[in-house]
Amino acid sequence: MSNEFITDVDELIRILGLSGSVRSDVNYGLGYPLLVPRDFVNLMENGNPCDPLLMQVLPRTAESNIIAGFTNNPLDEKINDEKINTGLPILKKYCGRALLMLTRQCGIHCRFCFRRHILQYAAPQHDLQLPTETELGADIVASLDLIMSDKNINEVIISGGDPLVQDDEKIKKVLDYIEKIPHVKRLRIHSRYPVIMPKRITERLNSVLKRKKPVYLVLHVNHPNELSENFLARLKILNAPVLLSQTVLLRGINDNVEVLSELFEKLADNRVIPYYLHQLDRVTGAAHFEVNIVDGCKIVTSLRERLSGYAIPRYVQEIAGGNCKKLLL
Repeated sequence: MSNEFITDVDELIRILGLSGSVRSDVNYGLGYPLLVPRDFVNLMENGNPCDPLLMQVLPRTAESNIIAGFTNNPLDEKINDEKINTGLPILKKYCGRALLMLTRQCGIHCRFCFRRHILQYAAPQHDLQLPTETELGADIVASLDLIMSDKNINEVIISGGDPLVQDDEKIKKVLDYIEKIPHVKRLRIHSRYPVIMPKRITERLNSVLKRKKPVYLVLHVNHPNELSENFLARLKILNAPVLLSQTVLLRGINDNVEVLSELFEKLADNRVIPYYLHQLDRVTGAAHFEVNIVDGCKIVTSLRERLSGYAIPRYVQEIAGGNCKKLLL
């Protein structure tokens, strides 16, 4: 287990100098364990059990509540006509697009993650020197072959887990393969890694993402406190991909105009265009994060009165079985 991550709840409570009473609201028996980079913990406020970054990662007793309408697979995701747990890691849901799940591993366990029930629960080993000839794996190769054979696919979305858990050489091999497919015009990568562990942003990564075809890097960021000085400084390295962001609307964390206005304005100031503001996916264990859609629409309406149009993301909701996202406002 890499020392760059915290996996023990008591250690996290101790590091942050939190009162022992916090333990009474911690659920130690969940099947979805704590995983958070120390870099991310360093951005949390000591002694504050309601810190907005802490609340995203600390397992709480509310996660055990059984709430109608919340399920383990809220988007009813299927891969290659099989359930995500057993099929190939490719999802063809929207017209012209295919999503490749490059890994089921992540660098942080957000408590509201809609794929929390299918992730692999192990910390990435960033202190290891991975061989440059790492094999892609039979399932990834088979998925890439499916993309090659389907001429209706013009955009490939690389997701997970978090694809930037993988070493640069594996990412390069995947992108090299996809770029050679004539009918694929664009590539998109969704990641939280540059935010939670800024050292993942390197010149080498930038060179891997530099392509003849357009590459879009979508960063997952939920609160302005996540935009550390280190992250913003390293962000300047990334001049190869187009930078976008996505945010999940979370009760008690970012469900107010002031917080989101600061977040989106700061992102725009640093060449990151806010792309999506997601209504919470109704995954089991995350009901306490849900914001009423009516309240969400009021927040977005207020944002429109404050921010330039390019700094306001689309407020959307994923619909199980739908062929596109539902635009809420």
